[in-house]
Amino acid sequence: MELKQLEFFMTACDCGSLGKAAEQLYTTQPNVSKVISSLERELGKPLFERTSRGLKLTDYGKSIHQYADNILKNVELITHSGRTRHPETLSVSSYPSHVLVSVLVDLYKKDPTRIIEHRQDTVEGITNHVARGISELGILYVSQKQRMIFQHIIAHKNLEFVTMGIREACIYVGPHNPLFYGKGSVSLKEVYQLRFIRGLSDYFSMEHHLKQVNMGAIDSEKLHPAIYTNSEHFSMDLLQRTDLAELGIDINPPALPQSPENHLRCLRIEGEEANLILGYVVAKEHALSDIALELVEGMKAQLNASQKS
Repeated sequence: MELKQLEFFMTACDCGSLGKAAEQLYTTQPNVSKVISSLERELGKPLFERTSRGLKLTDYGKSIHQYADNILKNVELITHSGRTRHPETLSVSSYPSHVLVSVLVDLYKKDPTRIIEHRQDTVEGITNHVARGISELGILYVSQKQRMIFQHIIAHKNLEFVTMGIREACIYVGPHNPLFYGKGSVSLKEVYQLRFIRGLSDYFSMEHHLKQVNMGAIDSEKLHPAIYTNSEHFSMDLLQRTDLAELGIDINPPALPQSPENHLRCLRIEGEEANLILGYVVAKEHALSDIALELVEGMKAQLNASQKS
């Protein structure tokens, strides 16, 4: 049994329907149904009656509701007690990000006595981690077109989004891609001819909920995916050793250590005004810890340095 199953079950109880629960959880209705069904199979009894008016708890479901509520409350208490015992602990969730990783390494080197917790997840996972207090802040990016609706959605979790910088969407390619040796930009026509590394189907669950991917005018349905992965390490190796490309944000990619020529290029997308807002989500009225503030300032410094280069 997983906490996620209990969270989905409790949200469905509160909302009275799978559709509304999906909106609250920033995911899809089939995903909510799948998770709850797996819990019912594990317990061996149905938790809900599916009626024309929505969900109705069975008698067994009512008893499980009380247990699940107590479990989730105790998890929150345990999480908060662990954080207060060690004030120099940084807990952060994020998309895959070589820039964030670089800043985290610098924070550790500055003071090796610190404890750093980093979780890599989807937008749904990042926002849920912050809302539950598992992570102090979550670092992600959204398109300018999405910002207002994104802020409206996370407000239901009592979260706010704080901007750190604005950069353009781009295409990452490595030395085995023909575009690596050409011009510094790529047309939309050329984008649709590339083969891509993409996140797994549920990776951008928040973007699916918003009916678009965080890449402005690029039609994700026209892209040609070849590899699906949530692993940044795998993605970097693929970019380095194959002709695959990857959608990204215009921040200097990391130099790969094997040789001076073996690095990545970030190609601007011609005619594309997909400005991406890089920022962090945090609980409303939460004052960031000193180490979290150092992280934010380090990210801003990296963004500024990248923009000037």
